[in-house]
Amino acid sequence: MARRNRSGSDSPSTGTTKAGTAKTAPTKTAPTGRKRQADAGDGAAKPSRLAQIRTVYRLTRERDPRALWWSLVGLVVPIVLATLLGVLVGPLWMWLPIGIMVGLVSAMNIFSRRVQRTAYAEMEGQPGAAAGIVERMRGDWRLTPAVAINRHQDVVHRVVCRAGVVIIAEGRGRGQRELLGNEVRRIRKVIGEAPVHDIVIGTGPGETPLPKLQGTLMRLPRTLRRGEVDPIERRLRAVTAPVLPIPKGPIPRNIPRGGKIR
Repeated sequence: MARRNRSGSDSPSTGTTKAGTAKTAPTKTAPTGRKRQADAGDGAAKPSRLAQIRTVYRLTRERDPRALWWSLVGLVVPIVLATLLGVLVGPLWMWLPIGIMVGLVSAMNIFSRRVQRTAYAEMEGQPGAAAGIVERMRGDWRLTPAVAINRHQDVVHRVVCRAGVVIIAEGRGRGQRELLGNEVRRIRKVIGEAPVHDIVIGTGPGETPLPKLQGTLMRLPRTLRRGEVDPIERRLRAVTAPVLPIPKGPIPRNIPRGGKIR
């Protein structure tokens, strides 16, 4: 006779109950192709940034051998001053980290300025250099490059900002001032009472050197409100005649007849 358990049922099959209540282990999914590509892209981006830093450092050192020494001076001087303050005034453990942080920031700032100075020296004298500087500026600087140009590669650019309308002329001869005067007269008829500023890029009297262009634009008084900039820009766009397209930044030289840049 078959034995009954305490619940009154026939002898239970314990194996089936355990198998029914057993939990399945979660399976790990393999990474998809997009994740693999993203991981590979992140891994490839890090060496490229380091390579860019090395390239910038090498080019800057070739054109400005004193850049490294000035950066070291900016690093060492704050550390020395902090060490002296720690010995004479207060605890060294408090002043020394402050000197190291200030030295690192100072060295990076000096090196970046030397790099910028080297880049401006390379761009100076090339048509389109002023437009390249304005394009890299932070803030609301609405640039329209090459609104006027002549056969001698004298170029006039227009910038609309809260300071008004800024006309920037650059070139090698006297044609840039003629283009500048014509553009200023034409713009005054369109924008009415809005301020107009004119800047001539160069090293002569009354001219602004290319490395000082960014500082000159930043020092212009902000006389317009944010809502007044858009209507002025729309009016100028409506009356701007199309010109021959030019590449952004400085125009490359020594282009062969086939049109490909060496």
